[in-house]
Amino acid sequence: MGFDPIKRGFGYVMSSNSYADNLRQEVRNLEYEDRRVRSAEATARNNLQHIHAWVPGFLESAEEVLTEASDLLGEFEGASKSCCYGTLPDANCRYRFSREAKHKIDDIKNLILENKDMEISFIGPASTLIKIRDDGGFESRASVIQEIMDALADDTKSVVGVHGMGGVGKSTLLEDAEKRIRAQKSFDWVARADVSENPDIKRIQGEIAHWLGFTDLEKEEDVSLRANLLRSRLEKEKREKKKVLIILDNLWEQLDLKSVGIPCGPDNKAIGCKLLLTSRDLDVLQREMGCDKAFPLGGLQEEEARALFERLVGDKVRQDEFRPLVNEALHRCAGVPFLIVAMAKRFENAELFEWKDALTQMDKFVDRENSGLIDDMLKWSYDKLEPEVQALLRLCIVSSASKPSLDDLVRYGFGLGLFEQVGSLEEATDRLRSHIRALQASALLLDSEDVGGFKIHDLVREFVASVSWRDHHPLLILEDKVKSVTELSKDKLKNCEAMCFPNMKELQQELNCPELRILLLSTNNDSLPIPDSYFNSMRNLMVLNLIGIRLTCSPSPFQSLVNLHTLCFQNCSFEDVAILGNLKGLQILSIVDSDIQQLPEEIGQLVELRLLDLNGCSQLRKIEPGVLGNLMKLEELYMDRSFDQWNAVEQTPPTNASLSELNRMKNLHTLHVSIPNPSVLPEDLKVKKLTKYKINIGDTWRFLSNYKGSSTLELKLGPTNDVLQRGYIRSILGKADGLFLEGMHGNDQSICALSQVGFPELKYLWVMNTPSVHYILQSPSHTAFKTLESLLLENLINLEKICCSHTSYSKSFSTLKVVRVEDCDKMKVLFPRSVMRELPQLEELKVVNCELMRGIVEADDDRGKFELPKLRVLKLHALPNVKNFITAGSSPSNSTSDDQVGTQTAFFNGQQVAFPNLETLKVWGLDNLGFMFSPSMVKSLAQLRKLKIGDCKEMEAIFTEEEGLGVEISETLEFPMLTDLRLYMLTNLACFSREKCKILSFFFHH
Repeated sequence: MGFDPIKRGFGYVMSSNSYADNLRQEVRNLEYEDRRVRSAEATARNNLQHIHAWVPGFLESAEEVLTEASDLLGEFEGASKSCCYGTLPDANCRYRFSREAKHKIDDIKNLILENKDMEISFIGPASTLIKIRDDGGFESRASVIQEIMDALADDTKSVVGVHGMGGVGKSTLLEDAEKRIRAQKSFDWVARADVSENPDIKRIQGEIAHWLGFTDLEKEEDVSLRANLLRSRLEKEKREKKKVLIILDNLWEQLDLKSVGIPCGPDNKAIGCKLLLTSRDLDVLQREMGCDKAFPLGGLQEEEARALFERLVGDKVRQDEFRPLVNEALHRCAGVPFLIVAMAKRFENAELFEWKDALTQMDKFVDRENSGLIDDMLKWSYDKLEPEVQALLRLCIVSSASKPSLDDLVRYGFGLGLFEQVGSLEEATDRLRSHIRALQASALLLDSEDVGGFKIHDLVREFVASVSWRDHHPLLILEDKVKSVTELSKDKLKNCEAMCFPNMKELQQELNCPELRILLLSTNNDSLPIPDSYFNSMRNLMVLNLIGIRLTCSPSPFQSLVNLHTLCFQNCSFEDVAILGNLKGLQILSIVDSDIQQLPEEIGQLVELRLLDLNGCSQLRKIEPGVLGNLMKLEELYMDRSFDQWNAVEQTPPTNASLSELNRMKNLHTLHVSIPNPSVLPEDLKVKKLTKYKINIGDTWRFLSNYKGSSTLELKLGPTNDVLQRGYIRSILGKADGLFLEGMHGNDQSICALSQVGFPELKYLWVMNTPSVHYILQSPSHTAFKTLESLLLENLINLEKICCSHTSYSKSFSTLKVVRVEDCDKMKVLFPRSVMRELPQLEELKVVNCELMRGIVEADDDRGKFELPKLRVLKLHALPNVKNFITAGSSPSNSTSDDQVGTQTAFFNGQQVAFPNLETLKVWGLDNLGFMFSPSMVKSLAQLRKLKIGDCKEMEAIFTEEEGLGVEISETLEFPMLTDLRLYMLTNLACFSREKCKILSFFFHH
């Protein structure tokens, strides 16, 4: 019975070196994962995306585990060497080490495994209603939110709802409530999904899983299996006594919770989690969803409505001649936020006579009910639009079920000939953006949190769908409850110009729609084929988008589509792409995330193509030689995560496409392409005209995959590679807004020297493993990085300085937001003070493992104290020679008037620097640091929330006396926002403060 523990203990002693090797390997694995997550996080923040809640926790845990593992290995190595000069093992030491190392190895493996496939960022849910409140909010809404919070806190209530007419602000109220709930952390998980009039169960499942961090759900396509997985996850949370809230917005009728995967009883009542719902219909909440408490939401109070209107229109409303018109307008809006915003946007830039005329026209519907009033207001706005803008709005409505991007709308609109007097896709994109802004200005489209995106209010969707029949441009979106197109009237189908069929279960042999111009069709059944005769009656079809369809090779179902201009496939499977070769009038062909292995020579017959999108076709290994060269009218070519088996130019006979074929595309302005083997690059590649590009050269790890810039270049080079010597590469270097460089070994000692025009558009720069680089900016003749927002420098073994000299570059990095420097052992300072004081946008600063660094900032001027007003995060790790944040200048000519610099006792001296918005400060492994703060520095850290100091061997105290001023500190030192304080491995720490001052409230404020 006692043998196994003895055997295990003996194994710990004998296998200590093996445990050490395994621990070192797991440390390397975790360091890689930490670097990957940090990179993706930085890229996401640059693109205004939200970071999932698990990310900060993972990074914090990784940092702590890596520190503990490093200390454990260090202690083991030291103990091993100290016993008999390292010749005999210390059995007790090795036993303890192996045992701890085993646990640490398990911890690291679990930490990596738990977060390996987790999504790092997300685009936040855009408001489906207009914002109706500022930071102060409206009292009428605040009281409802508080009632919702109280009801959710009541253990006897599991389903809470809000009901009210369309346009009254239910979704906005829910957004505000959600923020309060998340801030109070009253639930372990808060998930949200938009249900809408046509519920897409698969999408709803995906949105809920997204908020739960349940990424495995996306690997399953079958809706019923997804429901089982989601149900299992939610039941697991219940067993672990975790509190889950699911917010379901915009219910029109009963939502079958079982089909979604939300545990429920036979009465459709949620079990094990709480629901927060909105609907226009109280009966839907109470009878169909088992709502325990439903709160009515009415219009804004009179003063609230006035405040909202005035906020949107501006000071004009206070002028005497406008004041009575404001009262009249508000009377018509009846406190409905949707109407108030629509009216305000119409009047914002209007003259007095336009106000009067508009209100006169509205007299005819002054006594209508609110629902009719909204329709009349929408009609008034809609009728004022130009026909082309009306057509675009109809296109937005018919494609809204698939949540189209602006790129989708450009492709659809171009195929429909929507944009008059437009000769190129670039011009079409500009026209589209202009029209979208006009629609947003009229409140017919809503702003979105997505950059350049938009949302459509349900009221607008209903109105446009209705009015399209009045204007003889009928459109049809098949409702989910309609199981088959055969349930629709033949006359309705016969007259329709635009149709969207989401989630089709079956396809009939032929669809008789002779007037149809655009069809958007998707299915969740990946084995659903298209009958050969399906499109026979659609000879006027111009735009076709198919999702999840299986296509057989012969005969082609597309043979009758002689007027088709735009053809898009997503997640489709092909037996043979050659069936598309007869669509000679095709201008846009998109085959995305689909199963194709070859692009045959028949595709080369599509000589009218302006756009070819093959993104995500990871199985595409062969493009017949000459196919791309035949597409001479191509303006946009997308091959991201797709074909990369390029032939070298000199290969004869060619067996695959070559890059030189792109030279025949005289109009090409957008190119996404991967070139893992740089040797296939031709001597000349005509890419100087490119305005948008995503080009990866070399075996890159897709470091910029999450960066959403329009022009990105990734280069991973070898010692003998001459890619950077090619003029066409340097020409696109200078236009890039995102740039990753690895493995430069040439004569260029500075990054700026790579481009004669500098980098006027560059926002994101990441340089790593590049021994040739000594400086980022070397010569005053080089153009400064005037738009750079993120600068990441990693393992640049010869990097001496970011700026070669000082004051010449004081405004060179004025837009920087993120700076990260790791493993740059020759750097002695990060920035001179003259540059540092010109970084007003800096939000994050991280310096790690720079062996020779003696200070973060070098005092090169005598202007004294500087401030970083937006800095939120400051992390300094493993800087053994750094003693002060600001160090004295190395040049003998430097002013000596600032004689405190470099000799001050405190690392952070409030007389030298201030960080008024710093939230996180982490200092670890600064061996020469004696004291952290002077008392005056504490005053500038009023927003500090996290303070972590560790492994600073010489630190004697956290605070020291104020220097040079003879000031007696009698006041309390306080960090009023501090919630997380960690001091660890400070072996020389004797006290918190070397001066007599009150510090209790600092440590125990929270």
